[in-house]
Amino acid sequence: MHRISCIHIENFRACRNVTLPLDSYTPLVGQNNAGKSTILEAIRWVLKPSNLKASDFHDEEDPVSVAACIDGIYDEVLDRIPHARHRQAIEPYCRDGRLWIRVTAANTKSKSQEVWSVDECPVDGVPEQWQAYPTGLPQAVSSLLPEPLHVLAMHDIGEDLGKAKTGTTIKGLLDEIMKPLLAAHDELTTALDTIRNVLTTGGEQRSSHLQQFDTSATDALENFFPGLALDLDLQVVDIKEFFKAGDLHVTDTVSGDRRRFDQMGTGAQRAIQMALIRYLADVRRTEDDRLSRRLLLIDEPELYLHPQGVRRLREALKTLSSAGFQIVFSTHSPLMLSRENAPNTVIVGNTVDDGVTARKPMSQAVQDALEDAESQSQTLFELGNLVDIYFADRVVLCEGKTDRRLLPLAYEKLYQRSPDLDHIAFVSVGGCNSFAKALSVLSAMDIRSCAIADLDFAYTNARKSGLLERDGADIAAAKAALSRLQTENGFTLNGGLPQRCSQWSAADIWACFASDEEGQVIAQGSHEALKASRVWAWPQGCIEQVTGADDKGEDAIMEQEQQLRAMSAAEIEQQMPAFKACFDWIRSL
Repeated sequence: MHRISCIHIENFRACRNVTLPLDSYTPLVGQNNAGKSTILEAIRWVLKPSNLKASDFHDEEDPVSVAACIDGIYDEVLDRIPHARHRQAIEPYCRDGRLWIRVTAANTKSKSQEVWSVDECPVDGVPEQWQAYPTGLPQAVSSLLPEPLHVLAMHDIGEDLGKAKTGTTIKGLLDEIMKPLLAAHDELTTALDTIRNVLTTGGEQRSSHLQQFDTSATDALENFFPGLALDLDLQVVDIKEFFKAGDLHVTDTVSGDRRRFDQMGTGAQRAIQMALIRYLADVRRTEDDRLSRRLLLIDEPELYLHPQGVRRLREALKTLSSAGFQIVFSTHSPLMLSRENAPNTVIVGNTVDDGVTARKPMSQAVQDALEDAESQSQTLFELGNLVDIYFADRVVLCEGKTDRRLLPLAYEKLYQRSPDLDHIAFVSVGGCNSFAKALSVLSAMDIRSCAIADLDFAYTNARKSGLLERDGADIAAAKAALSRLQTENGFTLNGGLPQRCSQWSAADIWACFASDEEGQVIAQGSHEALKASRVWAWPQGCIEQVTGADDKGEDAIMEQEQQLRAMSAAEIEQQMPAFKACFDWIRSL
């Protein structure tokens, strides 16, 4: 189905020059005042232009410009445009199903709508050549993408929802919700037509009583002011007007108390607003695709909702995105992200030098970072559920749950603050074999990232993934040292590297290697080499060697957690110095 696939914004508030892709379901994440709401407003403005305020111009000397790329406008879509002249107006500007439109404003009193000069523009990138809308094109675009529904985060919700006024969110929602109602009850319209014929001046069956009033009142007026005629025209509202004139009321089913919506608390108001959106999703679930695709723009939909309600809302919005709506929303809640929508999430930032910025979504970053399609699919699956990466400035990849649980605790004890407050996220990817690909993708997304691995990574996966030379001098030295230690300790090697046996685990063999004087030098060299690739390999062997734990597993993890909680920062720094060295390195990236 057609959709807006890209937005380019220039000089609009803090958006000096921003381009971001949009999907059918696009979450926007970022810190407060990053520019997420401004992006939503820009999307609304390009489809429903209005005069701007002086504060909307970042630089009052330059024009504001918002361009939108609409993809998916193929013949089956064009064939459903009701008026042939509107199709004829838009068809010449659609190339391979793509159309670019733009709205510009040079000042607060004027605005103009333009379409790309299709023959002069390249296939990819934002067009540079534009021309004024031809006759019929505005109507064609409006039929494809009607006025967006824009749900603000902090607004006069009572005004918006208590009264279904024209232009408010509730009016737009009710218009959408009541379409199947009107289609199912044609008799309501027929009944109103009958009443209209009886009561209105032009009615074909106008009441004789009203006709008598018109005649008698006109005769009486003739005595005072000749040449004038009176008639009593009783207007009958359209069925939609019933919704416009109605109030929303809320009844407490326990107490029976019934109040106007605007008398409810803010949380209840927001919950009902989102409930209407979920109801709309249920209504639209079984409907066929239609010509128009309406944008639903929402600022922080999770506000005031219980976590379970947030998840239900997320699923409702996802349903709407495949039933005639394109969904774009800002959020601060990880619960609004899932494995399915995470690849299309856009991270929005704001810097003094550049203003608002938009990073590549994961789906695009994976394609840019990895060539193999199978690797792309696997990496997307592995990273898709790591929602923490979208809410941090630094992402630290870990091998498993031991690192994931102990590292944040040790960090908090050492620095007397949670890593979250420093915008650092420790995330477990389940194994070190995906570190190289994950780091490449995160780099393409412009997310600062690193990884923490056990020492064996330096001599196994780091070689396979190209982070270190496959036949480097350090691995040859490591194999020689391991061969010597094997003779002394009787453990098993395979291809010169540790292999689990009845008495020795591979981790124990690497710990033995790291405690050996020669092994320490080799391990430290490999450790330093990997830091250049943003990987910290424990020179001690693994995290258990740092804490002094004898075992692995859940019981051992809980014991190490208790140990760290009981220690002061000075004690951890003295007894487990590797933690401080590791964290200082992370903070320096």
